[in-house]
Amino acid sequence: MKPLLILLAIGLTATAYAAPQEVPKGSDLRAYLFDLARPGVEQEARKTVKFAGSLKQLNGWAFFNGSIVDGSGNKIMAGDAQSADTVVLWKKSGNNWRLVAYIVGMTDVGYAGWSEKYGAPEELFP
Repeated sequence: MKPLLILLAIGLTATAYAAPQEVPKGSDLRAYLFDLARPGVEQEARKTVKFAGSLKQLNGWAFFNGSIVDGSGNKIMAGDAQSADTVVLWKKSGNNWRLVAYIVGMTDVGYAGWSEKYGAPEELFP
């Protein structure tokens, strides 16, 4: 019975590792990724922005799903749809991250198809 428990423990660990992990608030990586996205997002929003929402990473990819907000936490409406909803995708190459795609002011699932288009893992997307 002990070998079975060991195999179950190994399987649970492997499964947990394969799931997207939240990039902690206040971390250097979170700040760095948002700094990569900020110029383009701010150009579309026509304002200085902060990001409020979930930033997850998996296998050299990172995905943000949330809103753009001002310094007080108020949502910034942008884009044709006048929405604060924003998504951003990054990919790590070697030691460097690069911005792959973003959508500001969306009203539907704008990132649908990003897995196929960019090769990002489907598990990264909600």
